[in-house]
Amino acid sequence: MLVLALCLPAQAADFQFKPRISATTEYNDNVEEVNGGKGDTVAIVKPGLSATYDHSRIFLDLSYDFELKEYMDDVRDDEQNHYLDGFLKVEAIKDLFFVEVSDTFKKQYEDSTRGELEDGETTNGTTDQNIFTVKPYFVFDFNERTFFTTGAEFNDIWYSEEGNIDKRNARAFVDITHELTDRWELLTGAGYMKQDARFVEEGGFDRYDVTLGTKYTYAEDSFVEAIWYPTYTEYESAASNDQGNPYKIGVTHALSGTMVGKLYSEMDFTEDPQSADTQETYSHSAELRQQYERGYWNIGLRFNDYRRADDDEHRRYWRPSFDISHDLTGRLTIVGNAYAEFDVNDDYDTYYFLRTGLQYAIAESLNTTLSYRLKNNEENGNSRDYTSNTVGLTLSWTY
Repeated sequence: MLVLALCLPAQAADFQFKPRISATTEYNDNVEEVNGGKGDTVAIVKPGLSATYDHSRIFLDLSYDFELKEYMDDVRDDEQNHYLDGFLKVEAIKDLFFVEVSDTFKKQYEDSTRGELEDGETTNGTTDQNIFTVKPYFVFDFNERTFFTTGAEFNDIWYSEEGNIDKRNARAFVDITHELTDRWELLTGAGYMKQDARFVEEGGFDRYDVTLGTKYTYAEDSFVEAIWYPTYTEYESAASNDQGNPYKIGVTHALSGTMVGKLYSEMDFTEDPQSADTQETYSHSAELRQQYERGYWNIGLRFNDYRRADDDEHRRYWRPSFDISHDLTGRLTIVGNAYAEFDVNDDYDTYYFLRTGLQYAIAESLNTTLSYRLKNNEENGNSRDYTSNTVGLTLSWTY
């Protein structure tokens, strides 16, 4: 995609390219993340770039970072990590036919019940995940208020760790959006998806779904939405099929011009690296975000409930979280995020994560950061308890 952008005939204003690089030295007193683990000094170099192209009927947005981590005392093997987030949208036939291509390469928990990997989090239980997607589709405007979209989506999902299961997905869909008023819209649609689990003898499924929903905007930045996705899944490796009812119900309310609150309850299917099937994920959450002149803070509480499609085993846990960024002066900023996981089932771990730092702007494009990271894992009557403390100093440059 980057080569394509560089070859496209465009004016300088249409293409933006921003390189960056950071260098970090940190000491971690337990890089193995085990009970009684050893400490090590880690040197990290992370060059990267961002590129955007927006011209006529082509839009490209690309971000890539390469991370080299060297453990000075060789307590762990050195690492070479890649992080890619690319998106390309082409309007092949004006106002009618579109093609979207995306590619995401990142670290992901092997245990999918942990959710998305937090910013600044590092752990042994991760795998590289690459998701490549191609989505061709047509958009028809029946009238000023009714839009009909139909097309297909193809996904290739790859994992780096042995034992993880790669997949290929193909989905055909039809979606209709009808605006009853300027504030109220109805959503309906249908789809068929086939998932093929690669390199395993059993696995995969055929999934049929219908979309029924509505969204009502009652004030600026304030709306309620309710969407129901009844599904029917035929599993290749299961004796019985499954009737599911994914849904999303919630409200987003602007308490003021700078404060937004959210309340949501939803159920969806989560991709599982260690299974040929997906996991049913129920999530109930409350969130409050405040923007102000010198920064922002965000506080949230979530209850997650995961269930595998092939059994009745559940994992349920509470997850409070907090994020903040505050400018102490024109050059000095304090940043941080923290969360905890409290499992309902005592057989699982209780986990705490805290990351905080002071960022100082040496110049407009040059910054330095002093950071601290804490990870604490507790499990009743188990030797897997551990605590990890990390102190680091980072120098970063952005064009």
